Amino acid sequence: MDLLLLDGPLPSPDRDPVVVVALDGWTDAGRGGTLAAELLRDQWSSRHVGRFDSDSLYDYRDRRPLLAIDEGILGDPEWPSVDVHVVEPPVGPPVVLIEGAEPDFSWQALCNDLVELAAEIGATRYIGLGSVPGPVPHTRPVRVTSTSSDPVVLDRIGRPHERIIVPASCQVVIETALRDAGLTTLGLWARVPHYVAGEYPLAAQVLMQRLGDQLGVQLDTASLDDEIATNRERLDVAAAGSSEITEHIEQLEQVYDDDLADDAGLGGGPLPTGDQIAAELERFLRNQAGE
Repeated sequence: MDLLLLDGPLPSPDRDPVVVVALDGWTDAGRGGTLAAELLRDQWSSRHVGRFDSDSLYDYRDRRPLLAIDEGILGDPEWPSVDVHVVEPPVGPPVVLIEGAEPDFSWQALCNDLVELAAEIGATRYIGLGSVPGPVPHTRPVRVTSTSSDPVVLDRIGRPHERIIVPASCQVVIETALRDAGLTTLGLWARVPHYVAGEYPLAAQVLMQRLGDQLGVQLDTASLDDEIATNRERLDVAAAGSSEITEHIEQLEQVYDDDLADDAGLGGGPLPTGDQIAAELERFLRNQAGE
């Protein structure tokens, strides 16, 4: 492996480990996937077993390392990274969790290393955790869109209606590489309201529940309940402060309830964009924080 530096033992092939990936970036709206990955590590026994070479992956001028300065004393830089953990549930297969900052460079080399890693541990399954912005309201349950190498899996859990072409994320490229290597792949993509800025813990909770279903284990998501309730209350109050936003959310609710795939048929004249709504909500929340 060219980029992956291992510093701990991997699970043996006879345990049928599952590869799970969650990277930040545009397919991590509201930190749905990466927050779920953090919760997964906290859920069971977890150990760090490797890290990809950061110097080969990142443009540090674009994703600068963080550095604490305490009364003039420099701390250690916190470098962006893609890390590998082994998570051991009490029952069921071990999880080889790859998480971290989406790389700027060397996507294909990273994929090659992951294909080699999957072969070394005898993995036959991949699950991706991610979240994407969409025209959905925060007042409705989170829906999950799926991608998979197995049409039977898609038919069972629900496949997207539409055919779309989007800029690929590194995580999607990883899924295609592992698919081509013969793994059964499943990407779980929570749909996050396009006007939400910051974390959206409800997306992480739903992804955790779906992951538990796939692993055949019960995952505890109660630690998110208070954060979800607070997040919902803040969004409700912020949205109620603008009649334009309220109307838009009501129309999104109608689309959601009618199970439409996109904004077609909304009607009612021009609507504020997701960026406009996000800016209005951010303005309100900044004002609240300043009180």
